[in-house]
Amino acid sequence: MNLDSLDGYPAVDPSDALGDVEASGRQWARAGELADQRADLAGIDAVVVTGMGGSGIGGDVLRQLAAGHAPWPVVVHKGYGLPAFVGPRTFVVATSYSGNTEETLSAFSEAGRRGARRMAITSGGKLAACCDAEDVASVRVPGGGQPRHSLGYLLVPALVALGLADGIPEAVQQLTGMAETLGRNVPVADNPAKHLAQRLAGSGIPLLLGSQGLAGVAAYRLKCQLAENAKLPAICSELPEADHNEVVAWQEPGSESRGGGLISLRDGDGEHPRMRRRFEVTSELLDERFAWQAELVATGTSPLARLASLVLQGDLVSVYTALALDRDPTPVRTIDLLKTALGREAVGP
Repeated sequence: MNLDSLDGYPAVDPSDALGDVEASGRQWARAGELADQRADLAGIDAVVVTGMGGSGIGGDVLRQLAAGHAPWPVVVHKGYGLPAFVGPRTFVVATSYSGNTEETLSAFSEAGRRGARRMAITSGGKLAACCDAEDVASVRVPGGGQPRHSLGYLLVPALVALGLADGIPEAVQQLTGMAETLGRNVPVADNPAKHLAQRLAGSGIPLLLGSQGLAGVAAYRLKCQLAENAKLPAICSELPEADHNEVVAWQEPGSESRGGGLISLRDGDGEHPRMRRRFEVTSELLDERFAWQAELVATGTSPLARLASLVLQGDLVSVYTALALDRDPTPVRTIDLLKTALGREAVGP
């Protein structure tokens, strides 16, 4: 569809996924009002954040933010059970928007058996019921949305609990301002997000290349959003590590890169000084293997605000790509089929 024909949006996006993304600033602000619990971290050696899919991306953000500020490491766990080190000196944050994610429920139960301190962030479901029954602290967020469009609700309470909330007001400002400059009312000619979406809709599988740190998280987020919203596969990697292996494969002719684009995600203020040169050289080496190149650049001062700006750019691009391909951004049929099939089986703790 023509991304400047706003009258056509409701037919392709009846649930208004684009509206959810455009309202990210309001969601983050509301999440800040809900998040009033600061966790007791005295004597804690490590924090484990467990969650899956759209509910789990917040853990990746927390890990990067904590790396430069917190006295303890944040370990992201996406799966059943827990790492062997988890015990009474570990703080476990369980995030599940629905409250019924079986992997997260497994990890939450295991944390309780090992005597770890726990909190949960959820809209309800079995996870909320467990918290009530076991007197575990939890933050209840509004339900009824899509987990992948609820990052503010799932991330902000964890930031507050772990004392990493610096930058939330600026992040809200970045999200609000960017939603206006890249929103649906801004035509393709003046809207880089729409322009990039049109390129993605008309080309092969893209490579998303993020710089080490928060931009790498944003690149992974964009890969997931393109998959769920636009139903479009993407390859995601991170510099400098990719320059030590994957770059060799990308330089060779092959179907993986033929017709696709290279999208670089950059966090200039948070990057190592050598990263700029790495991107220049890598882009030059790969230029002939990709049909086009584009760049998403973080804006803002604080690390959280810069991350928020990159995430929103990617989220908007993913929904616009879905619209350009005439694909409803909301349904995730394959995931629903998987959950239905697995739901017929008994699941142990």
